[in-house]
Amino acid sequence: MNESETPFIYIDSNIPAVPPLAFYGQNSQRSGYFAARMLMLLAGDEKEVVIFRKINEGIVGSNQQENREIGFREYMKQHHPSCRILELNLHARRNSDDHRMMDDFFREHPGVHSGITFNSKVYAVGEYLLEKPQKGFNLIGYDLLERNVRCLKEGSVSFLIAQQPELQGYNGIKALCDHLIFRKEVNRINYMPIDLLTVETIDFYRNR
Repeated sequence: MNESETPFIYIDSNIPAVPPLAFYGQNSQRSGYFAARMLMLLAGDEKEVVIFRKINEGIVGSNQQENREIGFREYMKQHHPSCRILELNLHARRNSDDHRMMDDFFREHPGVHSGITFNSKVYAVGEYLLEKPQKGFNLIGYDLLERNVRCLKEGSVSFLIAQQPELQGYNGIKALCDHLIFRKEVNRINYMPIDLLTVETIDFYRNR
């Protein structure tokens, strides 16, 4: 980055084509790879799993979500090549349609007992499962939104994957200070831990 350029920080999602001063977030592809491993520990020898996506006018979302899915599929291809990956694209703004689509999906695929989302809205599926439980369904999602945490505590979400968002923000501000005030060199790529949270550990994580 040239001295004349305004420095900026990426938090959570990186855009390699527009390099920042610094990026703080997970390695999204490795995160998806890890998520697949955790899901299959729950799924065992099941022959089908489902990816739930939130689609806004045909757009999946951030490159972060896309890279998580790439990592997920990489793991599945390497370790569970015979497991079929189904997809259900839900609407970002029409929850009533989502419920109808999930009704149809579970009616058509009664043998599917494991699924994952790669965005922060796993509650869209988790809250549906609280209303219309699917026996023994395993669901994994990302981020500590209050609605996600509620689903985790009430049992419709099995695991949440988090990445210390407060620490990302703190490190981002610190990097700007180091660059602008102290004229220190700043590491450009800074990967955060991939934290797997359960109902037993969520309160300890949030109260640190």
